[in-house]
Amino acid sequence: MFLDPRALILFGANALLLYLTQLVNSAAAGWPLYLFLLGPMIVLPVLYLRHQSYFICTLLTGFWVDASFNVAFGFFTTLFLLAGAVVFSVRIRFRAEHNYHPILLAHGINFFLLLALTIATGREHFGVAGFWLQVLVTSLCSHLALLVVAPWFFNLERQLFEVFRLETEPEDLPLL
Repeated sequence: MFLDPRALILFGANALLLYLTQLVNSAAAGWPLYLFLLGPMIVLPVLYLRHQSYFICTLLTGFWVDASFNVAFGFFTTLFLLAGAVVFSVRIRFRAEHNYHPILLAHGINFFLLLALTIATGREHFGVAGFWLQVLVTSLCSHLALLVVAPWFFNLERQLFEVFRLETEPEDLPLL
């Protein structure tokens, strides 16, 4: 099959996570708190799908995120594909059926994306202490929220696989 149907489910779950994150950020607009929860969006597509399906799911998710954020179009798409390619090349080392490794990957990818966004904002802000305080608070709030959101999100994706009677095991992993 050209596209694994699980890729569409994962893309839908990613759109839901982005929507819920934007709702929380909109509700907390009066406070200097901002959640940046993009790391979990590419973990399960990379760990569960074949290369072609993971690429399409990650590409569509990147376009969706680029359209939602105030960055140059293609910024997050490129970063998603880069981070996904790195994780895909070593995915044999991660256990996808439990939440421990996907949560660690989500934290690492989220940190990478936040660091790239911080660098991309420009050097003119690097000398401002308030900028670094905002980056620190955003990072801290995001990673604390990931401790709760990531397990819920990964279990939701796996539950959707079961609801639609799709394969719940990762593909292309050798048997040990």
